[in-house]
Amino acid sequence: MFHTGQMDILAGSMPCVDAFVTYADFPVAIFIDTLEFIVPCPRPMTKTQKIITLFSLATWTSMMCVLICTSSLFWLMSNIPVRKSNFTGFNLLAQCFSAAWSVLLGVSVPQMPFSLRTRCLFIIYVWYCFAISTVFQAFFTSFLVEPGYEIQLKTLDDVVRAGLVLGSYDIMEFVKAVFELYEVDYFEQTLYDDLAECVRNVMFERNTFSGTLAYFASYVASLSGVTDESKIVCFLDDTLFTLPFGPLLPKGSPLLNVFNAHFRQCLEGGLLQVYWSKIKHDVKLKADQMHEQGGYVAFNLNHLLPIFFVLIFGYILSVTVFFFEFLIKLWESKKCYTSRRFQRYILRSK
Repeated sequence: MFHTGQMDILAGSMPCVDAFVTYADFPVAIFIDTLEFIVPCPRPMTKTQKIITLFSLATWTSMMCVLICTSSLFWLMSNIPVRKSNFTGFNLLAQCFSAAWSVLLGVSVPQMPFSLRTRCLFIIYVWYCFAISTVFQAFFTSFLVEPGYEIQLKTLDDVVRAGLVLGSYDIMEFVKAVFELYEVDYFEQTLYDDLAECVRNVMFERNTFSGTLAYFASYVASLSGVTDESKIVCFLDDTLFTLPFGPLLPKGSPLLNVFNAHFRQCLEGGLLQVYWSKIKHDVKLKADQMHEQGGYVAFNLNHLLPIFFVLIFGYILSVTVFFFEFLIKLWESKKCYTSRRFQRYILRSK
């Protein structure tokens, strides 16, 4: 219709490609838009997941090796003395592991070593545990308040590893042909009725990715009541195409100079920013629901609930173990008492 003269003006984001430049004129662009792949934004990591990954696997492994080696050395120094040993608190290997674990947690040991070599090993281990526990507590408190976010998707390879599906819409084939986006043909596709639904699914359902204009994604986020777009609207690093937004006129149109004059006055007077802010404000007021994206929060007792749950679980486990030990000890006492009575009975019979 544009080529046959049935349309005088074609408005929107128009790429500067041969298919348009040959037959049309571009007035001054109202703003510059970009075509990009929109992907799900990284979600906040769970506190438990972040605490587990506080240290790397190599660090956790080295800590375990230090614990085992130190406990073994304590046991060897107590049971295989070079000259004489006045340190009998760690004669059992279980006692050594318990003491080493206690020092790592910042708890006092039941008995201090006496010999010089054992004291030297003990003070080195205490310094090591003090450094590890200080670093752990500092990061632990920080991650309880703000655990951080997952890794941001930056390239199509990251999208492949994430297992996302391409969200397609009615003009996707046209977009792929104009911008030569043939690499997306390798992805499994899901067809949506309109582009807004497709973009909204990428933002909130987080199981697809799609190609869209940056300003349109921002508009859809405002339409959904999002207050912080940086937590919802995310794109891959590479921009697919830069698109000037404005009208497209047939060659030789007398409206070209008129549009250029008015557009320049509007841009220089800042009317575009005012109009765009008003649109977003009106859209947010009409939004059905507000999607609040939390930032940093104050540290309070709610963040300590997991610690109290672990403490309560430890108390319950300790009481249970004590109860079973008491029953076993009572059973052994009864068995011993019965055995002695039986022995006295045998002696009397003889």
